[in-house]
Amino acid sequence: MYRHKYNTINTSLAYTLTALICFYPAVTESIMSLNMGGLEQQQSLIGGAYVLLEEQYYLVAILTLMSSLLLPLLRLLLLLYVTFSLSLNYFHNNLFWSFRLYRHIEEWGMLDVYMLGIIVSVVKMLSMAEIQPGFGLWAYAALLLTSIMATTTLNEHEVWALLLKKKGQLLNNNGVKSA
Repeated sequence: MYRHKYNTINTSLAYTLTALICFYPAVTESIMSLNMGGLEQQQSLIGGAYVLLEEQYYLVAILTLMSSLLLPLLRLLLLLYVTFSLSLNYFHNNLFWSFRLYRHIEEWGMLDVYMLGIIVSVVKMLSMAEIQPGFGLWAYAALLLTSIMATTTLNEHEVWALLLKKKGQLLNNNGVKSA
């Protein structure tokens, strides 16, 4: 059964802006501090991908960067563009393309899978080392929650309906009859 959600464009816009604010510290700040045998190691998401490159795990490093950094950022930027444009009642033909691309890259942005990997590695390492969560972990958790909320609060039927309505108005204003 379908239930109509109200004010989804502005709500999703607010969550998207919050997620983008959390994005920078989530990928640049230390995720956790690992102290084992007197040696302390701290690593950020970008630093982890850099270590993979140094160790010559090129494919793994590229996949890590793509699925945990580039595609989630692109997805948030596309959602920001679409929701911001619709909230300002601005229409351009590339909004269709942008929203379609946003929907297609959904499977490739794996923030939740990366967070699950962090949790599993922390549980496995607890008996061997002292682990302290870093600011990057909390920012990453906030990024994950706000990006999920941005996606779940958005009513895609409403977005498509608004896009089609705006396109029809644009065609009618230009003297083209719509079907």
